[in-house]
This record gives sequence, structure tokens and C-alpha cells, in this order.
Amino acid sequence: MKMQQKMNSEYKHLEKKFLIKWVKANGIGWLVGFIGAIVMSHLVVNIFYPKETNLIVGLCIGASIGYAQWFVLKGMFKISSLWGLVSTLCLGIPFIAIELMDENGYELPSFQGDYEFVYRLIFGLFMGLVIGSLQMQFLKPYFKKAAWWIAVSSMGWGICFLASSVPMPFSLLGLLLGGVLLGVITGYGMIWMNKSQP
Repeated sequence: MKMQQKMNSEYKHLEKKFLIKWVKANGIGWLVGFIGAIVMSHLVVNIFYPKETNLIVGLCIGASIGYAQWFVLKGMFKISSLWGLVSTLCLGIPFIAIELMDENGYELPSFQGDYEFVYRLIFGLFMGLVIGSLQMQFLKPYFKKAAWWIAVSSMGWGICFLASSVPMPFSLLGLLLGGVLLGVITGYGMIWMNKSQP
């Protein structure tokens, strides 16, 4: 009985340690992605594409969060670095397409205005669904319920983008919380999938 209690205690400690690392990775990755996008836009993108644009925001956020997550996961088991590439491309390509279409006069639902929070939520849910569907393949060897990662990822990214639509004067708080909420939701999802192993 004491041995079982000790094992449970150690397992909970490992869970907590993982969750802290995971939330940090997502929170920092989210901020680094935004800051990186601003810096890269002014120093590199504007040389070739002089418009003020969000052209590479998706690429930067996707890369910084995706590879931060991969860094945490590779400490637990062998996982391909393509995990990060999935996030990079799945967030990057839609952002580029939306920006180019918008700047060339095509009418698209805007991330601004009365329904901003709805568009951001839908965008985040859909992107999370796509990311989760692809990343789930890397989790299959380790989790029997890896398919749940699709729902977890969709929910995490949806809430993350929703938080970033918080109106002024709390918009900075929402921006800071986005990555943290993504980390909390997906981190608990990963722990649940691990606990559900037969």
C-alpha cells in the first residue's frame, strides 16, 4: 500500500513537472512568435514586400510554439521534429493566403470589428483541428487514445485565438494569456491521454 502511494505521488510529481514545462513552452512560444513576426516583418519581409502586413505572423507563431512543444516532448519519448513543421505550415499558409487575398481586394471575414471574437474562435478551432489531425500521427505509437489529440488541439487553439480578441484595455492581457491557455488545455489533454493507457 505504501509502495502504491509512493508511486502515485511520484507520478503526480512528474505530471506537474511536465505541465509546468508545457505551459511555459506554449506561453513563451506564443510571445516569441508575435515578437519574431514584428522584427522579421520590418527587417526582412518589408525589403521584398513593402506593405505593412501580417504576412508571416502565422509562420512565426506556428514555428515558435510547434518547436517549443517538440522540445518538451522529445524529453519524454522519441518524436519527429516534423511536429514543429506541422504547426509552422498549418498556421503559416492560411495567414499568408488571407493576407494576400485581403490586400488584393477580396472580401473576407475580418479578424476585426463586431464579430472579431467569433472569427478568431472559428479560425483557431479549425487550425487546431488540422494541426491536431497531423500531429496525432506522431503520438499514435505512444498513446492508445491519440485520436483525442485532434479535439484537444482544436479546443486549445480555439481558446488561444479567442483570448487574443479581448478588447482594449485588456487586449495585452488577452495576448499574454493566449499561449498560456493553449498550454493548459493541451497539457491536461496530454496528461489525460497518458493516464488513459490500458
